[in-house]
Amino acid sequence: MTDRLARTENRRRHLELLLPWPRFAERFWYPIPGRGDLGCFGSGFNHWGVQTNQKYLAAMAVLAMDDAADERAAGMSREQMLDRALSALRYELATHASGLLRRTDNSQWGHTWISGLGIERMMHAVDALDGRLGDEDRDALRRVLTSEADWLLRHYDVTGDPWAESGKNHPESNYWNGAILLRAAMMYADHADRHAWTEKGYRFLLNAINVPADAEDRRLVAGTPLAEWQVGANFFPHFALDHHSYLNVGYMVICLSNVAMLHYGYALRGIEAPEAVYHHARDLWQLVRRLVFGDGRLARIGGDSRQRYCYCQDYLLPVLVFAADVWHDDVAGHLEAGQLDLIAREQAANSDGSFLSRRLGHIEAMSPYYYTRLEADKAVCLSMAALWRRLRGMAPATRAASPEKIEASLAGGWEEPLHGAMMHRSPTRLASWSWRACELPQGLCLPPDDGTLAEWSECLAGRVSPLGEQRHPIDGRSRHRLVRTMQRSFDGGFVTCGTTTDGADVVMMEGYRATDLVEHHIAFAALPDGHTALRIELARNGPQRTYLADVRGLKLNLQNDLMNGGRRRVHTARGSHELTMTLDGAERTEALGSLWANIEDRIGVVAGYGSDGLAVYRPGRRTAGYTGSLYFDELCTVVRLGTFDVPAGAPLLDNGCAIIASVDAATTRSYADSGGLARAACDEADARALVAAGQDGGRYLLVANFAAHEAAVTVSSLGGDVASATDLADGATVNTDGASLKVTLGAGEARLLALNGR
Repeated sequence: MTDRLARTENRRRHLELLLPWPRFAERFWYPIPGRGDLGCFGSGFNHWGVQTNQKYLAAMAVLAMDDAADERAAGMSREQMLDRALSALRYELATHASGLLRRTDNSQWGHTWISGLGIERMMHAVDALDGRLGDEDRDALRRVLTSEADWLLRHYDVTGDPWAESGKNHPESNYWNGAILLRAAMMYADHADRHAWTEKGYRFLLNAINVPADAEDRRLVAGTPLAEWQVGANFFPHFALDHHSYLNVGYMVICLSNVAMLHYGYALRGIEAPEAVYHHARDLWQLVRRLVFGDGRLARIGGDSRQRYCYCQDYLLPVLVFAADVWHDDVAGHLEAGQLDLIAREQAANSDGSFLSRRLGHIEAMSPYYYTRLEADKAVCLSMAALWRRLRGMAPATRAASPEKIEASLAGGWEEPLHGAMMHRSPTRLASWSWRACELPQGLCLPPDDGTLAEWSECLAGRVSPLGEQRHPIDGRSRHRLVRTMQRSFDGGFVTCGTTTDGADVVMMEGYRATDLVEHHIAFAALPDGHTALRIELARNGPQRTYLADVRGLKLNLQNDLMNGGRRRVHTARGSHELTMTLDGAERTEALGSLWANIEDRIGVVAGYGSDGLAVYRPGRRTAGYTGSLYFDELCTVVRLGTFDVPAGAPLLDNGCAIIASVDAATTRSYADSGGLARAACDEADARALVAAGQDGGRYLLVANFAAHEAAVTVSSLGGDVASATDLADGATVNTDGASLKVTLGAGEARLLALNGR
C-alpha cells in the first residue's frame, strides 16, 4: 500500500459514499436572487431548512478540503465544492437574527431552543475551512455564535424531567445549547460574558444526560457539588429515555452524537474538554452499544415515530467513531463498518448518488423541505466521520474477525421498571419488551446480528382496529391506552404482563365518538435458553357493540424491503415459498396452512393454541413511519380484514405461541411436531398458560392471570410427571402433584416457572 493510500484508508469508505452525493445535491441547489455570493441547499426556509443547508455546507466543505476526494466521482472540482460550501455558510450567517438579510421564506433564524443544533452539526467543517475564511466571514461567525450564546444566557431556562408529558424533558437540547455556550467561550476568550457562558453551559450539560441519583451526588464538578448543578433528571435511573413520550433509543444516540461533536471541537484545538462534556456519556454508551444489531442498525426496542434508517440511525455514525477513538471500544469499529454497509446497500439501489431516493423519493413530492433534510443528515454524518478520522489518524473501521466474540461482549439483561421496558441479549437472541413504546406495546425476538429482519410498529403486540380509530395528528402513530403492567427479570431472560385498550379514541361520521373499546392483554417471556420467547394474547370487546376494521393476532413484523432485496424465504409444513415485496396498494392475506413457520432459517414461530394456521398479512405498500418509509409483512396467528361488528364482551383474540430466534426450518419443524409447545389447562376463566420446551433441554411454564382480581390458579395438563417448579424471578419453589400445580397470581400478573422432572 502506498503512503497516500495508507493515509486515506481510514476514511476511504466514508468518502466513497459521500462523493456521489454532490452531483445529486445539485438538483436542490438554489442561488439567492440578486446575490451571486450566496446560495442554499433545499428550501432555504427557517427551522429544518436552516439545518438542512448547514449540514450540506459541512459535507461540501469536508470534501473540498480533503485531498483524497475524487473530483470526478463528485462531478465537481474541489474549488466548485468549496464555493458551494462558502456560499451556503455565508447565507446562514447573513440570515441569522443578528444579521441583515432575510431567508427565502422572509424570516430570520436563531434564538430558539433548536437553533444551536444546526450550528453544532456544521462546526467541524467550519473549523476545517478556517484557512479559507476571510475577515468578514470570521466577524460574521463571531456575531452569530456570540448572539446565540447571549440569548441562551439571558433568555433560556434549563429544565429537566424524565417524563415527556411534563413538557420539561430536554436532554438533547440541553446538551447542544450547553455546547454552544462552551464553544463560544472557547473560541472567543476575550468576550466579557465568557465566564457566564461557561457556568450556564455547565448547567445545561450536567442536566442533559442525567439521572435522579445526580441530585444526591456531592462529588465536585467545576468546584461545585453535582447535586447543586441539578435542575431535574432527564433520564430514568437505568438510562431509559421517554423523549417524544416513548422509549426513545434514537434520542439516546442524538445526545451522544452531540457529545462527540463538542469533544472534537476541543480535541482538534488541542484543548482538554471540561469534565461536564462527558457527564454520564460513557454510562449511556454502555446501554446504547447493546441496542445496536451486529450489522450496525439501531435496535429500537421502543420503536420510532419517524422514517426508518434515517435521522437517529445516521447520527449513530459519529458516536461510533467517537467511542472507538476515545473509549477504545472494539465493538464500535465493528458496528461502524456495518452501518457503512447499510448506507452503501441503499445508495447502490438508488443509482443516482442519493442516499434515499428510491425508498423515500415520494417524500420529495410531499415536502422538498423535509426530504432534503433527510438526505443531508447522512451526508453530514459521513463528513464528520471522514474529517475526524483524517485529523486523528484513526484505524479503518472493519468488521471483527470474530462476530461471535462481539456478541458475547454485548450479552446480558437490562430493565427500567418505571418505564415498563426490558431487554435480554445473548449471542443467539435479542429479546425485548416495551410497554411505553412509540406504538405501545412492542416486543422483539430476533437474531442479534441482523437488523434487516426488524420492523418496530406494534411488533408482537397483535392488532385490533376499531372502525374510526384515530391516530396521532402529527406522526400518524396508533394510539392505545396503557392500563397496567408488571415485569420481572432473571438471569437469562424476563417475564412481563400488561393490559392496553385498543380504540382509545374512535370517531365515526357523523357524530359518533367512543373510547377504550377493546381490552387487550399480553404476557411475554424470554426463556433463559438464549433462543425462545413465549407469548400469550387475549383480547375482548368491551361492554358495547363495536365495529372493527381488522384483527391480527401475534403480528410478528418482517422487514421486506431494499435492505434484504425485497425477498423473504418462508418455510412451513407445506413447503417453502418466497414473499416478494409488493407495492401495488392492495392489502391481502396469505394463509400458510401450517401451525409453524420459519423465516430465512433464522426465526421460528410455532402456534400453541388459538390458530387454525399461521397467515401473512401483506399491506401492499410501505407502512412503517408516518410517511410510509419501509415495507414489512406480518406473520399472524389470526387475520380478519374488512368491516364487521361484534357484540359486547365478544372474544377477539385468544392465542399462544413461541418465537424462536437463530434456529433453522428443520429445528422449527421438529419442535412443532414433537409437541415442544402446548396449552396447559387453567381453572380460572381469565387465566392462560403455555408449557414449552427450551432449546437448552429445560421445560417451562408461562402462566398469566388477566383478571382484575388476584386468583389462585390451578394449572393442569403439564405434559409429564413434574416433581416441582421453580419461579425464575424469585427462586420460589411451587409444589405439584405430578400433573398439576397451583400458583397465586395478582391481577394482571404472569409468572415463568422452570418445570423440574422427577
